[in-house]
This record gives sequence, C-alpha cells and structure tokens, in this order.
Amino acid sequence: MDRVPNPHPSRQHLESTALIAGLLAPVTWGLTGVFVRLLHELPTLAIVAGRLFIAVLALGPWAVYRIREFRYAIRSPVAALMGAYYILATEAFARAPVVEVTLLIGCAPVITVVLELLRGDRPVRQQVIGACVTVLGLVLFLSPAGHLSADRMSGYLLALGAAAASATYAVGLRARAQSERPLDPLAMTVCGCLLGAILSSILLFWGMGNPGLVFPRSNFVYLALLGLVSTAVPTLAFGVASARLPSVLTTSLGVTTPFFAAFFAGLILKEWPALTALPGAVVAIAGVVMVLRSPARVLRKV
Repeated sequence: MDRVPNPHPSRQHLESTALIAGLLAPVTWGLTGVFVRLLHELPTLAIVAGRLFIAVLALGPWAVYRIREFRYAIRSPVAALMGAYYILATEAFARAPVVEVTLLIGCAPVITVVLELLRGDRPVRQQVIGACVTVLGLVLFLSPAGHLSADRMSGYLLALGAAAASATYAVGLRARAQSERPLDPLAMTVCGCLLGAILSSILLFWGMGNPGLVFPRSNFVYLALLGLVSTAVPTLAFGVASARLPSVLTTSLGVTTPFFAAFFAGLILKEWPALTALPGAVVAIAGVVMVLRSPARVLRKV
C-alpha cells in the first residue's frame, strides 16, 4: 500500500521555524541592557534613535522587495507599538538594574492573557493561575530592594509599559495573521523601527535646548551591535513568531530573557542579582512557564 503523503508537508517546518524565532528573540534581547549601560555617555533617546535607525538601514533593502506589504503595514497602528516598546525599554534600562527591568518586561504573557480576555477569549484555568503566580514572584523579587528611589521606580513603570506594548503587538499581529489581510513580519519590523526612530528623534531634539550632540566615536561599535544584534534580529524574530504562534505562547517564550540578561549583565557588567531576590525570580519564571505549558486548546470563546 502506498504511503499517504502529508497533506501539509511544510506546516511542521513553519512551526519549528517560528519556535526557533521565538527563542532567538529573548537571547538577543538579553544583551540590550548591557549595550545600553555601555552607552551611558549618550542621552537615552539618542541611543533609541540610533539603534532603530541602524535596524532600518540593515533591514530596509529587504523591505524594498515587499513595498506593497510595507505600505500596508505602515498604515496599521500595530507597527507603532514596537517603536514604543524600544523607547520605553531603553528608558527603563537607563534607570533600573538590567535584570529587574528584564524580568518586569518578561511579564508580557500575563498582559497577553488580559488582552485576550478583553477580546472575548477566555484563557484556561492554568493560564490564570500562572498569571497570579507571576505577579506574586515579581512582588517577591522586587521587595528585597528595600528603599526604591524615584528614578528606579520610574524604571519599573517604564518596563511595565514596554511589556504592555510588546504584548499588544503580539496580540495584534496574531489577530491580523488570522484575518484575510495578514501583516508581513519583515515589513512590520522596518515600519516599527522607522516610526520609533522618528518619534525618539523628535523627542530628543525637542527636549534638548542645544541641538548639538557629541557622539564619542568609541561608542559607535556598541550602538551598531545594539541596532543589529539586539534590535533588528529580535524584532524580526519576534514578528515571525507572533504571526505564526498563539500570542500567549509567543510572549511566554520571553521567560528565558531574564536568564540571558542576568548572565550577560553579570559577565560583562558584574551586575549579578542579589541572592535574596532569586526565590522571587524563580517563582515569577515558574508562573510564566505555567502559561507556556498550558493545554494546546489555549483559548475558549466566551
């Protein structure tokens, strides 16, 4: 008897590619805080504008071949969310420790569950429990810090804003992927970076009394690496994963980001997290893993 061919021979390959992309994003995003700290001589908005313009220059030539998708993507409000994410995240890294900011941004799956609920999709019980465990872990993780300065607290709030932006981006991109007019991940990456670069440049020059900006030549390498390794690559990878995987799963893959951020920050910046904060981090990560390991029937219509 002849073997019946697989009716969807490329589907498994596409899902594997999406999972690899979803894991590549947190690895490369884990270096963001390190590069931002190494560029401490520059204004934060200058770092944001520089990294996003470099990402646009790197990916722009490929977007030219998809000019129709680019024109369609730039009209979507979803594209601006990733630009907002980079502005908020970079500002947060400049104000609070790298690992703490990364962990707060990593709570995006919890926000994703809430957004899906608002869209009329009811998460399964395991997702709700995982979200509550994550919040508890974040409280335990941040409590050993003791007195919180206003600058550090603002970093926490900016990190939560970045988490909300990335969660909304994933939900929006996934929703459009399931519609008749899906958004192209590459076009969305270029659009998001371009809009973020323009906005951060406007805010930079508007907030500076003197438009002159001293840019140390020695920092160009760090800025180029930030733009290529920790901006262009993870944004494109996150977009591919968001378009092909459930949004809760995509954002939950970011559970590994704190591990990479802690390793890179400790190795390069000697900024290891306090031992008293580790139990809270473990609890928070366990909560996100519960969301990640939720049943395949992730969402149920109300």
